[in-house]
Amino acid sequence: MAKLEGIILINSSTAALQIIDVKNGKKIENVNREFSESDINTPTFSIEIMRRILEQVQSFQQLLRDYGVNDIRLFGSEALSQVKNAVYFADQIESTTGLRISWLNGNQESYYRQLAVRHAQEIQHTVLIEKNTFVLGMSSGRIDLGYFEKNRFEFSQHSSVGPVKLAQAINGMSVEVAQEKSLASEFISSKLADFWHMLPPFKQTETLILLGADSAQRIFSPKNEPWIVVSKEQLQIVINDLAIMNDQAIIGKYAVDLNDVPFALTEMLLLMNIMTAIGVNTLQISNLTVLDGLSVIDDHAEDDIITAARGIADRYMVEEKHREIVLIYARQLFDRLKKIHHLNKRDRLLLGVAALVHDVGGFINSQKHYQYSEEILEGIDFHGLSTSEQRMIAAIARYHSAETPDNALRTVQDFSPQQRLRIAKLAALLRLADALDDSRLQKINKLTVSMSDDSITIIGQTIVDLQLEIYMFAQKAKFFETVFGLPIVLKRKGRRV
Repeated sequence: MAKLEGIILINSSTAALQIIDVKNGKKIENVNREFSESDINTPTFSIEIMRRILEQVQSFQQLLRDYGVNDIRLFGSEALSQVKNAVYFADQIESTTGLRISWLNGNQESYYRQLAVRHAQEIQHTVLIEKNTFVLGMSSGRIDLGYFEKNRFEFSQHSSVGPVKLAQAINGMSVEVAQEKSLASEFISSKLADFWHMLPPFKQTETLILLGADSAQRIFSPKNEPWIVVSKEQLQIVINDLAIMNDQAIIGKYAVDLNDVPFALTEMLLLMNIMTAIGVNTLQISNLTVLDGLSVIDDHAEDDIITAARGIADRYMVEEKHREIVLIYARQLFDRLKKIHHLNKRDRLLLGVAALVHDVGGFINSQKHYQYSEEILEGIDFHGLSTSEQRMIAAIARYHSAETPDNALRTVQDFSPQQRLRIAKLAALLRLADALDDSRLQKINKLTVSMSDDSITIIGQTIVDLQLEIYMFAQKAKFFETVFGLPIVLKRKGRRV
């Protein structure tokens, strides 16, 4: 018998449901319902809108019951979470339906869109698998640009310069219609200048896949085809039309919604700027969504998050050999101490991310670098991680150093008791992994763990002296012993040369 899962995603204008056969990933149902005409500039949800959303979720629940689905996940978009009364809305949803909303941030939405694209490629066996590819996610307030080399994720970068935000700023300048196109192009270029300056290196590519751009989808794919190819020349023709046509003419020729007309030109100019900057001549528009990515089981997903963390470490010039060996040690300690830490697979991923980025504070000052690491990481968007997980990474980085005051983890009081415990356990493991390479010479070739009821011994196999590592391990082990209630020591094994 098939095991089915229901996934519901709500944003500020639509509610969508997919029912998935977990075993083979096949979509059994795909339902999309609008409850509002526009998601632009919605400061609060009215009682009427809340009622409509509740009705949609309840109708989804009935459909799920008809299919016998018990495993249901409910997500809310970043745009929805930023509505002022979203917290009350979430409480009403849970009280009425019993479903708790998991809020997605913009980085997660980008991550799930990219998973959807890769999964679609694997299913359809398209030629994109063998090419270098950019994936552009676009929403009203931001763009996300991910880069893949032969289907391997390399980096993702975002900017808060979505077409709606840009258009609102341009409209506020009160320019004449005849000047709008020229001014908008210059304004977009100025706002994206730093974005292109900070973009990591990439190889020449011919493929740009666009997701989530409402105006582009309606203009170039009015029948909502799964994939459609648009040339740069076609895009320029549309730009020229939008620059001179009135609203009714635009609606008549391009089927753009009335609410989207003020933003259509800006969206097209933004696309042209991006295509020019990365050197592509064709645009592939897909109707894949965040919801499609939420339903994907992808063996590469965690690798993508680790790759993005390496990108952050590179940006802040973290020593590569040290961070990579700390990652290896941290994973080995995690795996071999499962009996006492009782953490899960997701915690292992967070530990890996923290191992790669814990020293970013050294970019500012090596003294109290752990403090600067926390401050930097609190302001960084991590690919694929929730907002809560991002804050946890920052806290773990702060407490990786033996110099950090660790009594009761005073700076993490905003977390729940369970999260504070996870932070403490992961920070304790990271301290030990960091101590194992305190000399920055990667001395230890192999780690083994010996556990008894009342103590733990870590044995480092090496042909060189470990005096410094043993001393620092003892210092950093104090926090581990406080958290886990067991003494832990490092010993050396191996014949000296």
